[in-house]
Amino acid sequence: MRGLVVKPRWIVAFAFSCLLVLGGTAWAQNTIGGDVFAPGEADFTQGGTEVGRGAGFQFSDDFYADFGIDAEEIRIQEAGATGPSRFGAFYRGIGDAFVVDGEAPDDRFIDDTRIAIHNMGYNAAGEMLFYPDPPAFLFESAFLDQETKDLTNRSFVFLFPRTVDQPNPVAGCNGNPTAHDLLDPGPCNRRQDNIFDTGNGYLTSNPLQLWRIMFVTWDGPDINTPECQSEMAILAARNGVDTEGTPVITSVRQVLNLSGPDVIAGQDGNEVVIPGVLPASGLPNPDPRNDIPGVDQAAGGQQCVRVHTRRQEDEFGDPASPDNPLDGPPFVV
Repeated sequence: MRGLVVKPRWIVAFAFSCLLVLGGTAWAQNTIGGDVFAPGEADFTQGGTEVGRGAGFQFSDDFYADFGIDAEEIRIQEAGATGPSRFGAFYRGIGDAFVVDGEAPDDRFIDDTRIAIHNMGYNAAGEMLFYPDPPAFLFESAFLDQETKDLTNRSFVFLFPRTVDQPNPVAGCNGNPTAHDLLDPGPCNRRQDNIFDTGNGYLTSNPLQLWRIMFVTWDGPDINTPECQSEMAILAARNGVDTEGTPVITSVRQVLNLSGPDVIAGQDGNEVVIPGVLPASGLPNPDPRNDIPGVDQAAGGQQCVRVHTRRQEDEFGDPASPDNPLDGPPFVV
């Protein structure tokens, strides 16, 4: 949607079921109206060999294990010793309410776990991206090796939680009030679509599409400076505004241009600052990742946004888990 207000979009893949039954080309439409997108216009890859074709399925245990994740551990996390927490781990499997019958295309996936809900977001460059509703949220005990954990920790998905008191204007959210939960990944807590850092091993060294969850808010320490206000005006003119009237952010580089390197773990008086997580240094900064030949980074720039994350361990160094949930699972697949 390219109008003045860009609303969060989640996709119900009604056309994918038609594809499986009738054959032919699948299209999917934004459930709140707007554009219709053909296969190949986004990076949705599950269910076939061609980008944009077919439905999503839950990965098989062997495919999880091949790329460093213990699927059985995710299922154990989901149950928890005392039952699922509010932000407990999540695993979509056979019998889940969000899946329907279907034959998986190959042994990467499990039969009868077809994911009927699909979302929309942005890839690293700001292009539209299709993806199945996440098969699982997980805590760090699901990693089988440090290499996979390190890969996930530098593979960011940026979410944009609601912060303004207003009835939720997005279709399907029933006008619910703002939860003021900066670490809630639910679709009805979003001001705009997610951004995935697809430039970091996406579908090559990261075929499971593992992500570290990050949350972005327009309340950086320098938000009222001329530099930040000018950049907000530029982004609003270029990208439109979200459901709260603040500019839509569409690419990883825009996030890094607006943020500093540190992130805030936790919330509600239990915050800790984790230094140096992001390759960013604020405005003005023509090269936040230091990857443009002949362009120098500008250190100490204006920080217009804050980036929040869920804690991976508590103040004693013990890992977060469903039984010690802290702020919920830090990772999503």
